[in-house]
Amino acid sequence: MSTDRRRFGLALAGLALSGAAVTPVGCVKKHEPLRVWAMGVEGEALGGIAQDFEAQNPAIPVRVQALPWGAAHEKLLTAFAADNLPDVIALGNTWVPEFAALGALEPLNSRLARSQIDLGRYFDGARRSVTLEGRILGVPWYVDTRLLFYRKDLLQRAGFDKPAETWAGWEAQLAALSGERRGGKYGLLMPFAEYEPLVAFCLQAEEPILIDSDTRGGFRQKSVRDSFAYAASLYQRGYAARLTHSEVTDVYSSFARGDFAFIITGPWNLAEFARRLPADLQDQWATAPLPGPKGAGLSSAGGVSMCIPKASKARDKAFRFIEYLCDPHRQADSYKMTSDLPADQSAWPLTGLMQDSRSRTFFDQLNRTRPPPQVPEWERIANEMVAALERVVRGITTFDAALKGLDEFAWTILAKRRAMLELRGVA
Repeated sequence: MSTDRRRFGLALAGLALSGAAVTPVGCVKKHEPLRVWAMGVEGEALGGIAQDFEAQNPAIPVRVQALPWGAAHEKLLTAFAADNLPDVIALGNTWVPEFAALGALEPLNSRLARSQIDLGRYFDGARRSVTLEGRILGVPWYVDTRLLFYRKDLLQRAGFDKPAETWAGWEAQLAALSGERRGGKYGLLMPFAEYEPLVAFCLQAEEPILIDSDTRGGFRQKSVRDSFAYAASLYQRGYAARLTHSEVTDVYSSFARGDFAFIITGPWNLAEFARRLPADLQDQWATAPLPGPKGAGLSSAGGVSMCIPKASKARDKAFRFIEYLCDPHRQADSYKMTSDLPADQSAWPLTGLMQDSRSRTFFDQLNRTRPPPQVPEWERIANEMVAALERVVRGITTFDAALKGLDEFAWTILAKRRAMLELRGVA
């Protein structure tokens, strides 16, 4: 080794020991990529938008990882435990309270106050879903809710022009479309194990599903009890088939055959019905808001929001990416790639959604939504709700025992929440 090369090597070693960064001659130091995790087809589509962002922001490279929905929750919790969450997470809105309880999410209030994002244009249910105790913990990216898809021709043959807006009126229509009047077929497909329809009915109650700062169940309150009873009656009166989800092998063929006239489902089926139903039925299906106790009903506010973990070392850059992603034109582009409904109402005219009566119904329903209880344990409670409903309908338990059991279940799994709020002097 020559003396010059030896001196250069010793100099490098000294710098390394002193903690100084060294960039080899002829090399350019690269920027650390912004890590973004998103789920499903949305995560796959996000890669293209990230490339467009990089073209405009060359100093902020972005690496998108698409996670399968089935494995995403566990991977996120594992990453949190290992202090390895990315810089941006696309979180399902029902997961936001869980990660907020872990202290994993950065409040965005101050950044939003200085940004071009105007949450006043967003659907109210979506805004409320990501706002906990005044802290805004995400920016809604796309929204989801449930409403009625129905066969216009079957309804008209039964003597009705359109779906009823009230529970009583809808019962009359379901009675005319079920049983002997239609060869033993059903008016409604509402499989067990899908908790969203039941939750939507219960959200229409005047009283909340959970009470006392969401620390205990309120299932025996009159309006919640009435909502649960209404959902059970749809099966008990023979209007809805007593099926599990696995027993419905092909929803689209069943709908085309007229096995049922109504289904409660979400916006992804706008594209699926247009693609899967035969040509002669394309003019014979439509959408309508959920009926309610006294008029057009509320539904659940769902969707996905973009969140920034507190552990991110690039929070400013992460928010810059979220600003780009949630621009109305980008939300419109995302809809065209994924069929997900934009959370920003100003993006809707850019998509053609307002020109189609079927998708416009979703706009109307999204303006009548309510977020489910904002507790980390919510999905466990919702799954227990639909399990209790099935037990009632199949005669395994009584209605009163089921509601008492739901209150006891909620009491048990919300024990930690009660203890935390008591320590803070809230409960």
